[in-house]
Amino acid sequence: MTQPSRKRPRLSQRATTLLAAAVTTSTAATVIVALPAASSAAPAAAPTATITVEVQSQGATLNNYYIAEAKAFDKANPGDTVNMNVVPDNNVYKQKLLLALQSSSPPALFQTWGGGIFQQYIGAKVVQPIGDPGQSDAGKPAWKADFLTSTLGSCTYGGVLYCMPFTGTQPVFFFYNKAVLRQNHLSFPTTTTQLLADVTALAKKNITAIALGNNGEWEGLMYLEYFTDREGGPQVFLNIQDGKKGAWSNPAVIKALTDIQTLVKDNAFQKGYDAIDWGTGFTDALVYRGVAAMQLMGDWDITFLTSLAPTWVNSGNLGIGAFPAVPGGKGNPADLEGNTTTYVGLAAHLSAAQTYVAEAFAKFCWDSPAYAKELIAQGAVPALKVAPSAFNAVPHLKPYLLQVYRDVLKAPYFQYSWDQALGSTKAQPMLDNLSKVFDLLETPRQFAQTMNKLQ
Repeated sequence: MTQPSRKRPRLSQRATTLLAAAVTTSTAATVIVALPAASSAAPAAAPTATITVEVQSQGATLNNYYIAEAKAFDKANPGDTVNMNVVPDNNVYKQKLLLALQSSSPPALFQTWGGGIFQQYIGAKVVQPIGDPGQSDAGKPAWKADFLTSTLGSCTYGGVLYCMPFTGTQPVFFFYNKAVLRQNHLSFPTTTTQLLADVTALAKKNITAIALGNNGEWEGLMYLEYFTDREGGPQVFLNIQDGKKGAWSNPAVIKALTDIQTLVKDNAFQKGYDAIDWGTGFTDALVYRGVAAMQLMGDWDITFLTSLAPTWVNSGNLGIGAFPAVPGGKGNPADLEGNTTTYVGLAAHLSAAQTYVAEAFAKFCWDSPAYAKELIAQGAVPALKVAPSAFNAVPHLKPYLLQVYRDVLKAPYFQYSWDQALGSTKAQPMLDNLSKVFDLLETPRQFAQTMNKLQ
């Protein structure tokens, strides 16, 4: 990663043009080149401004880091003021954000999730492409080379980048109990055929193959995302996202929904899964206590499992594996699903000076080795490119975080979570109907017909 300067220069990079004059004398036809006069003009100073930055709470440690960075930026850049506003409530933040962006004094930088919601912001013309401060590269900043390429796609529209990655990257993996598989003479499945066979084998011994809490409905969505990608490749969902007629009836989607119902019918999940919320820690407990073999979850589960069962994790019994490949499927087994990351976007209704300062602060705060170090210390995998040795700071987590980092680095495609990518008008009906599929109350084709009506 390019090591960015922690202090923004106050002088512009404009070059001074030197003029030469040729004088021809009438007596000797000699050309005399005049020496340039010394310039008395001082280089133009960078613009200064006051801006507001609005983000959700990321916990006390990171919140304090953002506040301290705002103060450090102000000190390094006299005349600039960055007001850091950390909002504790997720729902309040989302409700007020669009109104704030439409106002005459919006937050210059704001946390966002990209995807379909951000497309609405673009359509409403309340955001603008982001670039390097003082450069004419809006939408194609040089700093994007500092970040993992696969994390940028969810905030890139028409080849134009609108955001900077803000938090860690959050792909979804299977987390499994090595001892449970070993004791039952099984290995982690690398194909969906093997996965279904393991489900059957474990069910015969009254062992839950996959812990699932689907009360929030988003938990089950991860299965639809991965099965669809492995079967049909990324374009299947991209057609859905683009609103193409009948896109939900793609054979890959139907097959994915069918595979989900096969898991249900084969007793892959524990009883009562649709009444259990993942956040309670119940499904994590099923895995580390050996009641269930595995769980499909975002990489945030690494820190949750570590806090809930540190002895078990430190013993080396926690395994991590990619979602299995579909034999004959079009999708690349290295593709990822999940939350690419969260982002900070740039508001449209700003002065030129505010835009300059906002872009300068974004680079100062979030495009730095210091910030990557803070994220790793919190058990997160940064979207910034780092050396593998950066994970030495958390030796108990290094095997897991480093694998996630390397998988994101090499991922040919990283699909942002469908509920975020589609936006609320399609996301909630999708989640509600998918819950019916998990409960065997709706067939795959009925699901597709319902969703096609919303295209």
